[in-house]
Amino acid sequence: MLLLAYAALHAFPQVLFAYSVSERGITLYSSRPIAARAADRLARARDLIDRSELAVPGRSERVFLCNSPWLYRLFAPLSGGAFAVSMPATGHIFVAMADVDADLAYSQAAVYNRRTFSGLVAHEATHNLIRRRLGLWRASRLPSWVVEGYCDHVAGDGSFPEERGLRLIAAGESSPELSFRYFEHRRRVAKLIDEQGLSFEMLARWAAEHD
Repeated sequence: MLLLAYAALHAFPQVLFAYSVSERGITLYSSRPIAARAADRLARARDLIDRSELAVPGRSERVFLCNSPWLYRLFAPLSGGAFAVSMPATGHIFVAMADVDADLAYSQAAVYNRRTFSGLVAHEATHNLIRRRLGLWRASRLPSWVVEGYCDHVAGDGSFPEERGLRLIAAGESSPELSFRYFEHRRRVAKLIDEQGLSFEMLARWAAEHD
């Protein structure tokens, strides 16, 4: 019975989010009053998503802003330290914490724990688009650098400081944070797409042959 109730909650999380606003097919739900500039942030997220070749005209996204550690853990028990998560079964996107007016999202990481909210929504929506294009099984078999790198490529940013990342790469150095690995993934994907002209499908095939 508890398992069924939990599954129902994942299917219809709106019951815990009293407020909502929609803009260009993206609906933001929140347990607190919605920020004044939410529509602007969702519009920017849509602009980012639509730049991707995987974008689907008319596709809708549902984003649930938790802004509560216990609420986020309820829906994302295995992703407590992440900025957000998109659920493979439903496509629902759960965001841990954000200041929507400031266009900032936050994680529980000790450092490099913020990024743009609109970029984060685009990142998670792109996870959904990858699964839609490839199917759950094939998408799950892609290496992390392709998936996370492409999602951040669409988002146009990440949480690791751009200038510091470029300096480290130029010096042949590294940094232990996961955010730096994502930065490297985004740079690698950008090079293959922007400089070598690979499409996402070509990128997925290239990764299968070389990884």
